[in-house]
Amino acid sequence: MAEMSQAEEASTQATAPDSRPVYEVGFHLVPSIPEDALAGAFDKVKAMLGGAEVIAEGFPAKMTLAYAIERAAQGKREKFTSAYFGWVRFAAEEASAIPAIEAALRAEPSVLRCLLIHSTREIETKAPRAVFSSDRLEGETIKKMTEAESKGEVSEAQLEKSIEALTG
Repeated sequence: MAEMSQAEEASTQATAPDSRPVYEVGFHLVPSIPEDALAGAFDKVKAMLGGAEVIAEGFPAKMTLAYAIERAAQGKREKFTSAYFGWVRFAAEEASAIPAIEAALRAEPSVLRCLLIHSTREIETKAPRAVFSSDRLEGETIKKMTEAESKGEVSEAQLEKSIEALTG
């Protein structure tokens, strides 16, 4: 009987929702990283997350920045107009670990900028496109207006007739 309760307990733990807080970090890596060393830099960023469970990730891809980012490094001002953008969604063991993770990311010289936010476990997908449907127009095709029709004026009677056809 004790074995049965342990099995039941294990099954309820497996089906119980994960209560760990979920975060997402988006970051820009400096563009001076060679392409062959990019995977190592990405792994280094993921290692800064400690023992967090990685839920989803986006490998860094090179992009042109909307504006130049400047930062002081080794007594000089560096300007960047492009960077590698990547992101990682992860479940942290404790929310108290987040400030340390953020400080480690900001101290890393290969990370140009980063943003760490609270997120959800679910991965959003693109919403399906809305499709217009109507019982009144079933079987009919909507005709494309020709240039001549679009430039001409419409009489009040034609307008009323069109509205009547649409409403019913």
